[in-house]
Amino acid sequence: MNKLILFSLVIFMAASQQSSAQKFGHVNSALIIQGHPLIGPANTELEAFQKGLLDPFDAQSKAFEARYRAYVEEANSGTLSQIAQQNKQVALQTEQDSLNTLQEQIKFKVMQKRESLLQPILTQVDSVIQVIGKEGHYTMIFDTSVSGALLFAEDGNDLTEAVKARLKNSRLRRINMVLKNKGLVATCPLFFLSPIAI
Repeated sequence: MNKLILFSLVIFMAASQQSSAQKFGHVNSALIIQGHPLIGPANTELEAFQKGLLDPFDAQSKAFEARYRAYVEEANSGTLSQIAQQNKQVALQTEQDSLNTLQEQIKFKVMQKRESLLQPILTQVDSVIQVIGKEGHYTMIFDTSVSGALLFAEDGNDLTEAVKARLKNSRLRRINMVLKNKGLVATCPLFFLSPIAI
């Protein structure tokens, strides 16, 4: 009986030590991504891509609106026969359906482009968080930018600035390495424009 109590006590102590050794941290990934140096160029590229798709669509939409207004004027003036009016309604409805489909396709293409531009940034942020987590012996790192994911966090465990600093330093090291390889020396700090949200 004493062995069972002793064994239970040893297991309880080991479990309590293991639970007290857990270390938790948190980051705000939205702030990290917003401050990432590649987000500005990604936003610029996405805006140009979106504009290239929307300009022709806007022209088609305006042409459709002009045809619709002309149809309404003709229908109100009574110059169209019943059959001609039905034919124009069917043609306009078909064109409107086509425009709605094209609009959905544009939204999908823009979403795909956004994801392809963000993927390298997200991968880099994730890898830095993984490194900081392993170096700091964190059991878990939570994301405070997700609503309701973290209900309480002490400021001392906020790793957002550490991740941002590590990302900035790795970017500056790569730039300096390129400059050294070209025989140039960076004489001033690099500043990045504030990002536009995607």
